Amino acid sequence: MRKFAPFLVFFILWGCSFSNVFAKSEEDKIREYSALEITLSDMSKKIIAYYGKEGKTVPPEFDEKEFFAVLEMVYPDKGKVENIKENYKTRAHAIDVDYSVVLCDRETGNKLMEDFSCTLNKVDIRYWDKTMFNVCEFEQEWRSYCK
Repeated sequence: MRKFAPFLVFFILWGCSFSNVFAKSEEDKIREYSALEITLSDMSKKIIAYYGKEGKTVPPEFDEKEFFAVLEMVYPDKGKVENIKENYKTRAHAIDVDYSVVLCDRETGNKLMEDFSCTLNKVDIRYWDKTMFNVCEFEQEWRSYCK
């Protein structure tokens, strides 16, 4: 057993350092997701303005494909659109005359945030700062956020 003790210590220390390299620190999460919340809220403004300018409301068939299609037409920072498209699992759907968009961790499927276009000044639900896992699904009680 003593022969293996140095190897055991090495692997424990290596494992701890390895996970710290790839795990996001709280500060990194705050920086990344706070900026993402601001971007997502701004995107909602642009999408709602796009439909309003056309004299329309969000169509019933609105989904993540339509979400990105509209953003690619109207959002000035295409890099931010691509960032979300490539780095997050995105789901969107129509709710009445508005829509909801959910961003989830692409690897784990953990729900990070959900934004309802009925409130344009903020992201309505943030999960990224919670410790428990949240399934990448739409909030069923969305009406309480759109009062």
